Amino acid sequence: MTRLPLTAFALAALGPGTAPLRAETDREMPPLVVTALRGSVLPEHFSGNATVIDEKQVAESGSRSLGELLETRGGLRLTSPTGDPSRGSISMRGFGENSASRTLVLIDGKPINRPDMAAANLQEIPLARVARVEILRGSQTARFGDQAVGGVINIVTKQPTNEPTLGIELATGSDGWLLTRVSQAMNRDGHKLTLDAEFNQTDGWRDNSASETETIAAGWSHRISPLLELSGALSWGTQDGRFPGPLTTTQYLTKPRQSVYSGPFADQYGSSQETVRADFGATLETGALGSLELPASWQSRDLEWNMGPGYHADNTLSTLTFSPTLRQSGGGWSTEEGLALRADWLDVTNYREMARLRATGSADLTRTVLSLFAAGEWEPWQDWHLNAAVRTAWSALDASARNIRRPADPTLNFDRSSDETNTAFQLGGKWEPGADLTAWLRYDRLYRLPSIDEIASYQGFPLSQPFNDQLHAETGHNLELGAEWTRGPWRLRANAFAQYLNGEIAYDYTQNLNVNLADTRRLGGEIEAAYQADQWSATVRYAGVDARFTEGTYDGGRIPLVPAHQLSTLLEYRPWNWLGVGVEHQWQSSCIEGNDFNNTQPDLPSFAVMNLLLTWRPNENFSCYFRVANLWDERYATLKYSGLWYPAAGRQFQFGIRHAF
Repeated sequence: MTRLPLTAFALAALGPGTAPLRAETDREMPPLVVTALRGSVLPEHFSGNATVIDEKQVAESGSRSLGELLETRGGLRLTSPTGDPSRGSISMRGFGENSASRTLVLIDGKPINRPDMAAANLQEIPLARVARVEILRGSQTARFGDQAVGGVINIVTKQPTNEPTLGIELATGSDGWLLTRVSQAMNRDGHKLTLDAEFNQTDGWRDNSASETETIAAGWSHRISPLLELSGALSWGTQDGRFPGPLTTTQYLTKPRQSVYSGPFADQYGSSQETVRADFGATLETGALGSLELPASWQSRDLEWNMGPGYHADNTLSTLTFSPTLRQSGGGWSTEEGLALRADWLDVTNYREMARLRATGSADLTRTVLSLFAAGEWEPWQDWHLNAAVRTAWSALDASARNIRRPADPTLNFDRSSDETNTAFQLGGKWEPGADLTAWLRYDRLYRLPSIDEIASYQGFPLSQPFNDQLHAETGHNLELGAEWTRGPWRLRANAFAQYLNGEIAYDYTQNLNVNLADTRRLGGEIEAAYQADQWSATVRYAGVDARFTEGTYDGGRIPLVPAHQLSTLLEYRPWNWLGVGVEHQWQSSCIEGNDFNNTQPDLPSFAVMNLLLTWRPNENFSCYFRVANLWDERYATLKYSGLWYPAAGRQFQFGIRHAF
C-alpha cells in the first residue's frame, strides 16, 4: 500500500474556497463541561472524576496517535506488546490483563469496542478528526452498558463552523516515521461537511514491528426543519502491523530492539485489516415529549492475522448498533430513557499456511445484547444535583466451530449457545456551593459480560472446554467520593474509590480455561493539581490502587499487571506567544508480572519516561513542533508475562509542521 493515493485524493477533494482559521483565544483553564457539544457524553453535573482534552490541547500535543495523546495529556496507562502506544490497550482503575475489555471507547457516544478480548482499535481514529476527548474514570455500566467497568473514553469529532477551514500537517521522525494529516470543514447552505484523511507509517523501534495506517472519513449534518436534524458519517481505514514477539531476560538486557521472529518466517507474524464504518443520526424535537434521538451505526472489519507457521486466520466482524433515546427536561430536572441494541457477527476461517490454500477449521459466532435504560438528574435544592440511572441487559451468544481435519473430535467441534440477564444501576449526587468548589458521591452496581473468546475456543488454540457455558458476567459494586477546588489559575481535584468484583474472569493455566477465577477488590484514589496562567501551565496527576484477590487459592495476593502507583506530569512554558517549551513525565511503580497469581516471580520493574516538546508559531495559521520521546532513552517494558518481556520504545525524534488556510 502506498502513501501517495490517499494524500493525493484528500488534497484533490478539499479543493479551493477555504478561509483562515479564527485566532485562538487567550490561554485559560478549559471548562470540564459543555453539554451542548454534539457527541459529548459528559453530563453537566457529573458525579465523578472527568478529564477533558480540548481541541487546542490536541493540536498542540505533537502526538503521533490517539494512544500517545491519551498517555501524555490524559494521564492514562497504555500497555503494548509492540512498544507502540497507538497499538496498545488502555488500563483504567486498577485493571491489568484484558484491561481493554473493561474500558469502553466511544466515538461521538457510539461504542467501537470489539466483542472479543482485543483492544479497541485506536489507529482507526485519526487525530485530524478529534475535537475533544472525554475521559470518565470509574464504572459507568448503568449509563453505557457492557465494558464500562474501569471507565469510559469518548472521542468527540470535529463539527464545521460557519467559516470554512482547511488544515494540513506533515511530520517525520525516527524509525522511518511519516505522517500526513488533512482536514477540512465547511458549511454550505446549511449542509455541514467535514473531510479528514491521515497516513501514518513507521518502521517500528523494534525489528519486525513496522506498521502503516491509512484512514479517510467524511461527515455531514443538516437541519431539515426546526424540528428535525439529520447527520451521517462514513469512514474507511486500513492497518497493517508486524509482531516482534516477547524476549527472554537475557535478550531484553542485551538487545531490546531485536525480534524473536527473524529469518524466512518473520513475515508470518503480523496482521492486516480493513475497516468500513457508517454512522447515521436523527434528532426530532417533539415539543412537550422532549427530544428523540435515533443514532445508529454499522461497521465491518476484515482482519487477516498470522501468528507463525500453521496459525493463520481470516476474521470478519460485522457490528450493528441502534440506540433510540428520548430526552426530556424541565425546571431543575432532566431525564432520558430508551433501548440499546448491539449485534455482532463473527466469521473465522483458520488456515494451515499463510497463502491460505488449505483451511483447517471455521467458526461462526453471533452475539446480541439488548438493553433497556433510564437516567435522570434532579436539583431538589439549590446547589444540590442528584442523578440516577438503571440498565437491564439481555445477552445471547450462539457459536459453532468445525475442524476439517478432525470433524469428530468434541473438543474441536461444537454448536452451543448461552444467554444471561444483568442489571446495573447508579446513584450519585453533586454539591456545588460556588464556582470554586464542588464535591460528589456516587454508587454503582456494575457488570461485565464475558468476551466471546473467553467463552468459546475457535481461533486454533484449544481450551479444555471448547465452549464454557458456566462462565458468567463479572458483577460488583463501586463507591466513589471526591471534591474539586478552583481558585484563579489553580485547580485541585481529589477522589477515593472502592470497587468489589464477584467472579473476576481470568485465564487459569491449571485448567487451561477462562474462568470466574475469584472475587477481587480495588481500593484507590486519584489526585490532580493544575496551574494555568499566561506563560506557565502545569498538570500533575497521581493514581494509586491496591488491587487484590479476596478469596480462594490466591486470597490476599496482588492482581498481576496492576501498578500500585502512577504519576504523570505536564509542564509547559511559553515565554512569547510564538514559542513554547513542554515537558511530559510519566512514572509507574513496579507490578506483578502477567500470569503470576502466586506473586512469586520477579516483578515488572518501575520506570520513568520524559518527553520534550518545542513549538514555534510565528502566526496563527502556521506552527512547527519538535518532540523527543523518551528523552533519556529509558529501557523499560509495559508488559511481562511468565518471564518474557515486551520492550517499549527507546528515544525517538519527531518533527512536524501544521498550516491552516
